[in-house]
Amino acid sequence: MVTTTVRDHSIRLTRRPGLRQTWATNTALFSHPGRRALLLNLWVPNGLIVGCEALFLSYAPDHAGALLAAGSAGMLLGDLAVGRLLTADQRRRYASALRLLLAAPYLLFAIHPPMLVLGAAVFAASAGFAATLPLQEQLLKLTPGPVLGQVQGVESAGRMTWQGLGAAIAGGIAQRFTPGTAITVIAAVSVAITVVSRPFVVRARAISVEEAGA
Repeated sequence: MVTTTVRDHSIRLTRRPGLRQTWATNTALFSHPGRRALLLNLWVPNGLIVGCEALFLSYAPDHAGALLAAGSAGMLLGDLAVGRLLTADQRRRYASALRLLLAAPYLLFAIHPPMLVLGAAVFAASAGFAATLPLQEQLLKLTPGPVLGQVQGVESAGRMTWQGLGAAIAGGIAQRFTPGTAITVIAAVSVAITVVSRPFVVRARAISVEEAGA
C-alpha cells in the first residue's frame, strides 16, 4: 500500500554539509520563533508520554504487554485517521486537541481504575501521537527548501532524544514515589506544556501564513 500510494518526497543534497554549515543552519533554524515553538512542541509532550509508557512494566507486570499493545493499536489508528481522513486544515485545527488527548487519559492512573479502563485510556491517548503530523507540516512550511532535509533530521533526532529523556525522568520519579504517581505527574506536565505553548504554536501558524503570502 505504501509503495502505490505514497510519492517520493526525499530531500537530496548535492553535497554533504560540513560541521560548520550544519551548526550555522541549526542556529538559524532555532533563531526563528515559529520553528523553535514547533520543534519544542514536537519534542517535549511526546517524549514525556513515552516516559509514561516506559513505566507500564513496573506499574502492572502482569498486564504490561496488553497496555503496550493498546498503545500501538491506538497510535496506528490515530496516524491512519489523521493522515488519511482529515484535510490539512482539519489537521492543523485539531493539533492541540490531539496533543491534549495524548496526555490527559494518563491522569486516570492516579485513581488506579480496572485494567480494562486503563487499556482503553492508553489506546485513546496513543491516537494523540498523530498530532505530530500537522506540527511537522507547519514546520516544513516555515523552512526554506534547501534545508528541509536538515530540519527533518533535527526534528527526528530531538524527538528521539526527548523520548529517552522522558523515560529517564519518569523512572527517576518512580524511584522516589510510585509508578502510578510518576505516570500521573508526567502526564500532568505534558498537559501543562501543551496548554502553555499553544499560543506560540498558533503564532507559528500565523507566521507561516504571513510568509507564504509575502
